[in-house]
Amino acid sequence: MKKNLANIAFNLPIDSLFTYLIPKSLPEEVHIGSRVLVPFGKRNTTGVVIELPEKSAYKKLKPVIEVLDAQPIISEEMISFCRWIAKYYICPIGEVIFSAVPKGILVESKILFSFNTEITTNGLTEHQKAVIELLKSKPLTIKQIEHRLKSKSSRSAVQSLLNKGILTQQHVTSKEKIKPKYEKYVVFELGEEFADYTNSMLNIFMKENNIKSSCQTKMLRYLVNKNVSEISSSELLKATGATSYSLNSLAKKEIVSLAKKQVTRDVEHEFSEEAKVVELNQEQKTVLSEINSAADKNEFITFLLFGVTGSGKTQVYIEAIQNVLKQNKTSIVLVPEISLTPQLIHRFRTYFGNIIGVIHSRLSEGQRFDVYQRIKSGEIKIVIGARSALFAPLSNIGIIIIDEEHDHSYKQTEKNPKYNARDSAIVRAKSNNAVVVLGSATPSLESFYNYKARKYTLLELPHRALKTKPPNVEIVSMLEEFKQPSKFQKWESADIRFLSSKLISYIDSALKNKQSIILLQNRRGYSAYQECQNCGYVKMCKNCDITMIYHKLKNHLRCHYCGSVEKLVEKCEKCGSENLMLKGTGTEKVEEEIARLFPKAKIKRMDADTVKRKDAHRKILKSFHEREFDILIGTQMISKGLDFPSVSLVGVVSADVGLLNPDFRSNERTFQLLSQVSGRSGRTTDYGKVVIQTMHTDNFIFPYVENHNYSGFFEKEINHRRTFNYPPFSRMSLIEVKSNNQTRANTIASKIYLFMKIHLLSLNGNAGVEIMKPAPALIYKVKNKYRFHIIVKSLKSSGESAGVTETMLKELEKFLEPKSGKLKFKSGEFVSIDVDPLSFY
Repeated sequence: MKKNLANIAFNLPIDSLFTYLIPKSLPEEVHIGSRVLVPFGKRNTTGVVIELPEKSAYKKLKPVIEVLDAQPIISEEMISFCRWIAKYYICPIGEVIFSAVPKGILVESKILFSFNTEITTNGLTEHQKAVIELLKSKPLTIKQIEHRLKSKSSRSAVQSLLNKGILTQQHVTSKEKIKPKYEKYVVFELGEEFADYTNSMLNIFMKENNIKSSCQTKMLRYLVNKNVSEISSSELLKATGATSYSLNSLAKKEIVSLAKKQVTRDVEHEFSEEAKVVELNQEQKTVLSEINSAADKNEFITFLLFGVTGSGKTQVYIEAIQNVLKQNKTSIVLVPEISLTPQLIHRFRTYFGNIIGVIHSRLSEGQRFDVYQRIKSGEIKIVIGARSALFAPLSNIGIIIIDEEHDHSYKQTEKNPKYNARDSAIVRAKSNNAVVVLGSATPSLESFYNYKARKYTLLELPHRALKTKPPNVEIVSMLEEFKQPSKFQKWESADIRFLSSKLISYIDSALKNKQSIILLQNRRGYSAYQECQNCGYVKMCKNCDITMIYHKLKNHLRCHYCGSVEKLVEKCEKCGSENLMLKGTGTEKVEEEIARLFPKAKIKRMDADTVKRKDAHRKILKSFHEREFDILIGTQMISKGLDFPSVSLVGVVSADVGLLNPDFRSNERTFQLLSQVSGRSGRTTDYGKVVIQTMHTDNFIFPYVENHNYSGFFEKEINHRRTFNYPPFSRMSLIEVKSNNQTRANTIASKIYLFMKIHLLSLNGNAGVEIMKPAPALIYKVKNKYRFHIIVKSLKSSGESAGVTETMLKELEKFLEPKSGKLKFKSGEFVSIDVDPLSFY
């Protein structure tokens, strides 16, 4: 029986489904997962059908206007997965559903305002007259009016003119922004007939068919000589220098025919390196056997693949996927940042060809749409991408691989849903009876603890695939370095001396031996801040509670949070002194100093400033792989997924960047970063060296880094976490309040805290749940918004705490809803809930 009701989700911060009537006039049947166009408020918008209920408590229901898909665009398996994310991460289901759909296929309505020429316009303000003059030429939306008049107060003027009947309004439905791309093709069906033609015979044919123009002649000769049966018109015209007019003439003579064919938008070629036949060693074979055995049994199991850098984890992934493909199953491979792992994509393409689909943020909407369509059609069997690839519309998934599972970029933080792709992947795999492989040389403490708690199965690759030794790691005390006079010339003063004699000496030796070098400084820019030497005043961003970073290349101070730019200060804003000094070291300064010390060395810098252009990251990595330059200097992005056989030396300029942050994960992050970047050295030889410079050699992590001792680090750090009930012994949630007004931010945070405390008392006391009082965020102001944090900690030792926290946060979500919630907000005020946050800044 056909259902006549539909519960629909919208891409809105409202945790509700809306019921609509399915009219009998609709030619298509509405399915769960179909997109529909429906009236919502004053406009028509796209929604996704989530349920087909039997009845509704509401009597007056609006009808569905149009069904946008003949077949569901989202499977019921995906809807179930999205429901879990919405429930666990306390996020509206609509925002989760629409994160799984390409943005360009949404259909919306907009309001166009027009001038009514029959109404008199006496007694109007200058602003109203300006609006009318603008609309005399053509109808515009309110955003277009505001943009052209450069005024954000146009809305009230438009409304006033509407009330007077001087303007009229009309709802217009927009078209889908992204559609399949079609290209004109030339079909040459006479090719076989020309197979035995001589040149003179071809001349006779052209004469008989009145082919006189040089362009037509060139095209025909090209098709015959190249034995082409089908070619894109653009390719043929480019190859022959002919014109479209000549091609159309050839088609009119029925020599060729023209047809439209759907094509895939090009994605840049990721990488190139010599293909190798790789034979697995015994350790890899043992690991692969475990994974394949589980996949063959359709058994859901989570493996933690703990393999040192260079142990050949990527080849294990490839072989495991090959096994899954034999069972006609699909695969997802998640990587931390797709733009930084071009080698991995290249290797997968080498093995699997066109059944690979790549999803990442640098794709255009058109490219993303094409990949989405190819996945839906079944053409793509393997999806590689960053966290959003987890929502790929694959069916019958056999394996999900999360490479570098420890990486924090798997957690989405800027917008809803604020999910962790690593943890969510396990849930999606379970619903598919699929295998999960979490791979890392430095597993997150949570994952390694889950192995210890027997939730995960450990697989180990303790040795490098080529049997090379781990690099020799040396920890250099910069405190001791500064006590000694420099062995190198032209040091201006101690405040700019940031390279140790040992690191400089090793760089010199590596360059003489024609070896490549990686230098890590996890801070971009030139200097960290500008400080007055008289009063100690530091130049801060006016919009954010953070220092302005000096960028020498453009000679300005820049805020890395809001992007604001200011001139370099010449006099102290507090005391007027001209005794100002730039302090701290960024990648720009490292690049400048290395170039001064080694003027013949070829150097490239890779950080957020140098990879802004599309494909810049790939070009830098490719040229470094091909040894077009000697030294790669960069931030943490150069520590991920890179395999360069020629690198013999890695230098960490300052290991203290991030180590002393007031965050319980700072030790873990620093250990992982230092271990990962160390693993770039000596991958094909036994001569790898790593020099780590620090002002704090007494920190407990350095001996573990030096000895490549992850297990020792884990035991030390996990005991610290246990003492203070940090994750994995608790589940934490962060409620962030933002407002343009400092007092309002504090007031809202206090009301939320009180609401949660009262609600917690109603749920059987505290039940192992601790709610910390509102406090200013560590970075108190960002983009002119004041920020307050409330942290909720739920102890896992208390069986009730998880359920209590989830219920409390769900009630808080209702309390905060824009229209139906009890807490009312003013313009510029926002509250967000982040479950399992990885950052508390």
